[in-house]
Amino acid sequence: SRLLKQIWQLSSGPAARPGGAMIRSCLLPWRLFPERALAKRKAKKVQVKKTPTAPANVQMAPNIPYELTKETREFFRNQARFKALLQLVFSPVEPQETEEDRLEYELAKAEFDTYRERARSIYEAHEVRAEHRMWRAVQQLPEDLHQEAIASRPEKMPESLLFHMRHGPQVFADLNDEERRRLQTYHNLMYVRYPHVQEKERNPERFWIPATQVVSRQKEAAMAKKKVRKK
Repeated sequence: SRLLKQIWQLSSGPAARPGGAMIRSCLLPWRLFPERALAKRKAKKVQVKKTPTAPANVQMAPNIPYELTKETREFFRNQARFKALLQLVFSPVEPQETEEDRLEYELAKAEFDTYRERARSIYEAHEVRAEHRMWRAVQQLPEDLHQEAIASRPEKMPESLLFHMRHGPQVFADLNDEERRRLQTYHNLMYVRYPHVQEKERNPERFWIPATQVVSRQKEAAMAKKKVRKK
């Protein structure tokens, strides 16, 4: 386009040659053509540097690993043990006690409930006083020890000071054979229900999984039915 403009100026200027009219007549159609556009350059892709983002908060849900429930599942699959458990928990089908036996039981239970509520109220008052004394002692500490006491984690109570460690042998010695059998039955049932207590104390993080991996009981039952049908 620049070359055509120079030729046009030469042919139409004051010092134009006699053949300028012919040149203009030849170049006139070329002026009507659109000028060629420049080739578009490919835009360079701007590389955006990815900044490391903080990990998203994953909601956790409590869960008991399947392999730790083996003893519980086997207990309830045993029909004899399951029937014995039902007879222990629920009232017998054909009770043999009399009205006097029931009245004696009701009176003993009412007396027990009275002593239990009295002991519970005394214990709760003791706990409240101990808590107030603890915070008062922390507030009276010097500034450096005060911050250290707040930041420190509470320690577990020594096992030697626990109730069952201090008074367990004495309580067990005062029981008769029937009460010992019932106590042993209670311990057995608690172990069947919670066989993973010690493992949870050693590895508490094992009992938490992301909430997205939790399978509802309905879905778990449906999956179990599909496995039975395939077999």
